Amino acid sequence: MNLKHVRQRRGLATVITSAIMMSAVCIMGSAGVVWSQSSLLGQQADMTNTASNYISKLDESLIFEYVYCTSDPCNQINAVLTNVGHVGLDITELTITDKTSGFNKIQPVINGQIMPEQSIKVTINDSSFSSYGVLDVMVKTNRGNIIMTQTNT
Repeated sequence: MNLKHVRQRRGLATVITSAIMMSAVCIMGSAGVVWSQSSLLGQQADMTNTASNYISKLDESLIFEYVYCTSDPCNQINAVLTNVGHVGLDITELTITDKTSGFNKIQPVINGQIMPEQSIKVTINDSSFSSYGVLDVMVKTNRGNIIMTQTNT
């Protein structure tokens, strides 16, 4: 075999191997860039949603206008709640407890949406309310805020 012919084959093999290696590196690099870009966009969307939820949670502001028994003995408690914040909120449940005895009454609130500067009345019925002197009243919103007050029966 001619020495010149062997050198040409080695040169051609080197060029082809280099081209294959460069192509593989380019493909892997492109795949890495595409993957990191999609991962970054997903993380950015999650961070945006989280920040928006926290800001909305901070903007929620709810006060108890009135918490009162409707009769004597107390069988029904009405709670009038007013949204004094900048965003609408949704009340999910109202809980009445007596820490001394362990009494706990949870009232789910079905239609608890309150727009800013609006009020709603939540009614809770239980014949045992008159058995307690002071009851804690707690409201939870769908964003996780908890507002508490006390009432005397």
